[in-house]
Amino acid sequence: MTQTAIIVGAGLGGLAAARGLEAAGWQVRVLEAAPQVRAMGAGISITENGLAALDELGVGDAVREAAVRALPEGTFTDQGTPLQRGMHADSSAIRAIHRGTLLDILRGDREVETGMRVVSATDASEGSRPSVTIEHGAADPDSSDARSERERRKDRARGTKLGRRLHRALEPGDDPIDRRAEARASKAQVRAVEESRFERLEADLVVGADGIDSAVRRALWPKARTDYSGATSWYGVVQAAADSPAGPRVYLGRGAEFGMEPIDGGRIYWWGMAFARMGRSSKDEIAAALRQFDDWAPEVRDHIAATAQQGIVHRDLWSLATRLDSYHRPGVVLVGDAAHAMLPTLGQGGNTTFEDAATLGILLEEHGTEDALEAYDAERIARTQRLMGLSERIARSSTRTRSPLLVAARNGLLNLTPALASEIAADWVLAWRSPRDPS
Repeated sequence: MTQTAIIVGAGLGGLAAARGLEAAGWQVRVLEAAPQVRAMGAGISITENGLAALDELGVGDAVREAAVRALPEGTFTDQGTPLQRGMHADSSAIRAIHRGTLLDILRGDREVETGMRVVSATDASEGSRPSVTIEHGAADPDSSDARSERERRKDRARGTKLGRRLHRALEPGDDPIDRRAEARASKAQVRAVEESRFERLEADLVVGADGIDSAVRRALWPKARTDYSGATSWYGVVQAAADSPAGPRVYLGRGAEFGMEPIDGGRIYWWGMAFARMGRSSKDEIAAALRQFDDWAPEVRDHIAATAQQGIVHRDLWSLATRLDSYHRPGVVLVGDAAHAMLPTLGQGGNTTFEDAATLGILLEEHGTEDALEAYDAERIARTQRLMGLSERIARSSTRTRSPLLVAARNGLLNLTPALASEIAADWVLAWRSPRDPS
């Protein structure tokens, strides 16, 4: 009998996991909260480990054909002075691609069920099948309307005098229960609201691929917490110009980092990260980014200024502060940012997500479900959490280094470190081993 899986989230991780599970013979449903499948962010750097995982998922060659392959050009000061030369080993090559392009490759002709906002999940610990509960008619989680979703939920509960009990059960952490409203609501009324607005879906396996704010993790790992990194970021894509780099390039300044790299379509993907208070935003994010990097190298300012206002993305940088002792519960498993959201300073968030998806698919093909999930923990926890720690340490040397003396010391150390030494140090990051590999 074919086993069934529900994958929560239709981002890169969810679509990659769908490919892995289908290759293992599973029947898959992919649920997405947003009204359409879309790529958040701008570009993504795929390193050798991520490409090996994409090979296991059957899309490696398509990614090679679409992406731009280049060797890193090195690290520079904010004024453009070289700090560390570029890399030369083939294993250090990066394939950069727009997230939208990669999303299309992973999706193929797959059907995704959109507008399916998961509000809760259960595992199989009580002998029942794992499940998710979805809310029909929920606000698009990425829209401006979503910011007032809790207030509208509160108003609906007051108006109907019966919704709050259900909301409390499905979403722990809501405001205190209105006991008088609850008392007036009959069981039949509560059931009517539940049946019309919420739906419970069961499967043999639930895969939480719904990002750093995962509803699946919130339901089954309620003590896990996220943490603000102390930095905010801007992302953009522009057409390549005369001063655009031919390969990935990083600039380091006081409490800030800027990078850019060529991607498909003759474009340049750029990103900027800087120390900042949480939650700040601007009506003109291009101007805000230019203010942050106004005295940096000309090519930095040029690429920001060339970005269309509607093409810039601004968001604060968060990571998963809690190191989970397991990435699974009976019949439920987490992949990608839901399991190990890390800062982007190492460039391994997406690559480790592809490793997760490939590993999970291979193990489910070779073992029973629970044995596969146990083996998944053994394969993934130590590696991903080590990378989480490394990304934190790198952040301390970039966006968290603000003292001029510390900046000078960091720059001096980079200037003295040969590129070859950096390539050797990075080897273990890139050395993902497929579970099919007997060595």
